[in-house]
Amino acid sequence: MAEVLAKPSRRIRNMVMKELRLIIKDKVALLLIFLLPAALIGMLWYVTETSSFGGMMAGGGGAIGGGDDIGNETTTDSGIKLGIVDLDTTRTYDGEDLSENLTAFFDEMANITMYNSSADAYRALYDQLIDAYIVIPDGFEANLTINEPTYIEVHYDGNDLLASASIQGVIQAGTILFRASKLWIRSEVFPGIIIEFTPQGGYLESVFGGFIVIFSSYLGIAMTSAQSIVGDVPLRRMLLTPTNRLEVIVAKVIGYVIIGFFQSLLLVTLWVLAFDLNLNTSFISLVIIMSLSSLTGSATGILISSVAGTRLQANQMFLFVLFGTLILSGFFINVGILDSILPMNQGLNLLIDTAFKGLTLLQVIDRILTLFGFSAIAILLATFVFSRKPTLD
Repeated sequence: MAEVLAKPSRRIRNMVMKELRLIIKDKVALLLIFLLPAALIGMLWYVTETSSFGGMMAGGGGAIGGGDDIGNETTTDSGIKLGIVDLDTTRTYDGEDLSENLTAFFDEMANITMYNSSADAYRALYDQLIDAYIVIPDGFEANLTINEPTYIEVHYDGNDLLASASIQGVIQAGTILFRASKLWIRSEVFPGIIIEFTPQGGYLESVFGGFIVIFSSYLGIAMTSAQSIVGDVPLRRMLLTPTNRLEVIVAKVIGYVIIGFFQSLLLVTLWVLAFDLNLNTSFISLVIIMSLSSLTGSATGILISSVAGTRLQANQMFLFVLFGTLILSGFFINVGILDSILPMNQGLNLLIDTAFKGLTLLQVIDRILTLFGFSAIAILLATFVFSRKPTLD
């Protein structure tokens, strides 16, 4: 029994070493895998260093209230789930409770959930039960009664770029309607934005840098491995030996995962050191996550290469996967249920949950199993397609 298992494992090991030698000799492949992702990190560093957006920190307050033209304001449900923490106990205004009145205007613009404490609202934001929450501080009504400016805290998930603009629109519309109802001209209510769940360091550097490293580890490996079968001429002779097609696919996947591991070391190191980030997880966890992303990228590329009949077809298929992955990545538009299926989306969410939110790998085991499942399906499909080809054209 041991000898039966030893022969395939020995063949796979030899093919892995052969694949690694081919990759190392291919200077263009090494350029695509290592230097181009590093160049992307370098460009992000240059842009953030030379622009006013670089180093924008999480937790920075800024007034987004203001603007007194309310002629075109409408009260509509934006679909935003907003939490409210009303800590105001003062009753000095001659009329209705001002904090409750402000909450009523927000209720016209979003789906409101009331919380008794900031800790409860923070937990709800962490669990993605709400998109943002507002803390109305004690003394809110007292300050407004004597025409003193007052501040409300707006907390939102810094990793949800799509919702951030809508959240700020809801806050601005609610405060404008609140002021207009009292015929107040000046911006007495100043919302202070507090960005949650981002690592210590630059906000843009962490969010966009995270996208770049996942993008590079998945699509960078997929781009190179997409040529691994269709461009492997000696493979024709190897298939005349007892080697079966599954062993070939597994060996090629393992070879590119090993390359992806070293790429992950480079990317994570550059990302953390270049932007001086203090991530909420260990370096080892980051490398494991990136290696998982490389595994899915390798399986995707091998599947493309097994389907393609020529190098040109493999390039065309990869470009289709590239643009489709970017559009459906969930980074730019809401893709719904696809966000929990597509490998790059899962890799990005896995990075956010661990590096930004501080979850352990055990707590995100469902995402890890999803990536393993996708890789296994891609490997089996590649083996099936490859086995249907009598020869390589």
